[in-house]
Amino acid sequence: MSLRRSANCTAFGLLAAIAALTVNSQIAQADNSPVMKAYNLYNQKQYAASADAYESIIRTATPEPRLYYYAALANRGAGRAARARQLFEYIGKNFSSTPEGALSQTALGLSPAAQATATGAASAQAPNAAAPEASASTASSRPARNRVKGAIAFSTEEIAKEGANAIDQSRYPNCWFEASMSALAQLPRGQRLLANMIHYGDGDKYVVRFPGDGKEYIVSEADCEAAGITNRALWASLLECAQIRKFPNNQGAGGAYDDQSRLEVGMGCITGNKAEIMMLNDQTSPSELSSFIGGAVRSGNPIIAGTKGDSQIRDLPELVFGAHAYTIIGIDQSRNMVTVRNPHGAGSRQFHYDEDPSHLKFEQKGDGIFKMSLDLFPKYFHSMARSFI
Repeated sequence: MSLRRSANCTAFGLLAAIAALTVNSQIAQADNSPVMKAYNLYNQKQYAASADAYESIIRTATPEPRLYYYAALANRGAGRAARARQLFEYIGKNFSSTPEGALSQTALGLSPAAQATATGAASAQAPNAAAPEASASTASSRPARNRVKGAIAFSTEEIAKEGANAIDQSRYPNCWFEASMSALAQLPRGQRLLANMIHYGDGDKYVVRFPGDGKEYIVSEADCEAAGITNRALWASLLECAQIRKFPNNQGAGGAYDDQSRLEVGMGCITGNKAEIMMLNDQTSPSELSSFIGGAVRSGNPIIAGTKGDSQIRDLPELVFGAHAYTIIGIDQSRNMVTVRNPHGAGSRQFHYDEDPSHLKFEQKGDGIFKMSLDLFPKYFHSMARSFI
């Protein structure tokens, strides 16, 4: 599936998490400033070019947390996980009281106490002094623990800790899978199912088994980094790494005979159960939507939805990405509003419906979450898929 104005469902890193934080006016007072150029490259998903631009700036700029945070995001988007981690650690150590300091701790997957321990050993050398990139070994997103081959590697509690927030779709056009994984990650039964998919293998390897698959996918944290997979939690990255091996270049994402929707395949892959599909059109009533969505939400079962193509929604207010999969996470039947999450996660682009200042039809939240009225929903979405676990 493709992003609107893009052929790839590429994640925007964690940028939207600081959407309320405008670029520092002392650094970027004009649209053609070096910082704004780097920022615009990031928004255009030219992550490597953006990272290079930020690295050039921070060599001479006065230390400033927002600048370093954007540099970390760009490096992360470019697949330079070790360098991104080094920058996040620097921010957490030297600017811990700032919003960027808190966001850096989140990016590292650490609590404040753990962050203090980790960064206490990190170099205090300022990134603008052209600090060398960290070695791959420093990029571990999880503390060391005793490994027993065959044992479950992540507890249900670890999955539940961040839930769907652990998932930030990377550069792969696999929103159909990431949305399905997000759907499980927010549900207690889904969290148990996810935990049972990942076991310790030999050495630093993990063994991933999707329900009903019958195959084992051997992956490691280094494999995730090499593939440029940058979910917020390691368990999510390992599952995505296994998924791109199961469906290389999305081969098989339409089913064995290419006669299934990707929503159906994604939900089937992650749950092991057949998905139930509901096709939508402009005549689909709010009551029909409420019944289908509410049935899944009330019973604690996963449900996802896919948007129409760009050509079908280009004349509508820009509120979603075309041909993209989203997770449905709730419904407010008293207001006829459905709550939806973009698998781009904290880096999702923010949309605004200027014609609806009271947010009766659309309301943008954080972490890629938004609310949309059941009247608007079928204008943008072509189908939904739910499964029972």
